[in-house]
Amino acid sequence: MKLPTILFGLLLALCVVLALTFVIDEVPFVDVPTDTGGVQRVTTGHGTAHGQFSSMDHGGAGAERHQPILWLGWVFGLLQITFVVACLALGVRRRDRIRVPLVVCGLLLASIFTMIVVTYQGYVTDAAPALFGGLPAPTAWFFYGFWPAQGLVVVLFVVVFSRLVVTGQDMERFREILAARRAGDR
Repeated sequence: MKLPTILFGLLLALCVVLALTFVIDEVPFVDVPTDTGGVQRVTTGHGTAHGQFSSMDHGGAGAERHQPILWLGWVFGLLQITFVVACLALGVRRRDRIRVPLVVCGLLLASIFTMIVVTYQGYVTDAAPALFGGLPAPTAWFFYGFWPAQGLVVVLFVVVFSRLVVTGQDMERFREILAARRAGDR
């Protein structure tokens, strides 16, 4: 299968996951009886009045609000990581040389992102969440793991750019085309 076809499939999958977020019932909600005898569903996840500060809203229980959709966020994030890695591979001429390092970087990012989601799920249910390096565990995974791991992808791409993306021959050919065009414009 060609890489542009895979990228298109990833974009479609991202659209499907996003569309699912619009059709899943929002929680928490309360069914309130109406004057006409019916029932109206009122969602309370957008924020309810804070008991102490009337000008402030709060979202309520994070576990209850996020449980039905946390898996969608995880899938969406993994699809995004895969899409970015595939886009990086798109510009490479000889993908066989960079395939393994790119896949390793993608798997590393996906693993760290999975740990962010897993620790977040535990974080919202734990009454006294643990801190790591002064930060809540999901934030620590992002700050100390995910953010630096993205740098590995950048370093990898910088190292191989002049050999696999735009070579010296490409630059020479570009200069020739540019010189010919400039000569023709005069």
